[in-house]
Amino acid sequence: MKLEVLGVANALQFIDKEVEEQINTVAELYHEEAQRSTPIKSGRARRAWNKDVQRQGFTVENNVPYIGRLEEGYSKQSPGGIIKPTLRSVKRRYK
Repeated sequence: MKLEVLGVANALQFIDKEVEEQINTVAELYHEEAQRSTPIKSGRARRAWNKDVQRQGFTVENNVPYIGRLEEGYSKQSPGGIIKPTLRSVKRRYK
């Protein structure tokens, strides 16, 4: 008896594409929410958010020198920081 399975390579390509699309979707949500959670004075910190999507995941980062202070609740606009509100918001939206 012989069992032959065809189209595995095509199925794997389809799955790979779907995974990449999901990673992009989640990365964009995190990026948007991080921007939204960032307090505005001049707008520099909000504009400085960048995302980098790779095959295995993504990075959302901000390199303004004072982002650490904003994360610690320095601004009255975001006393809870940026990351925790971002995580909560994305978790609610992505369910």
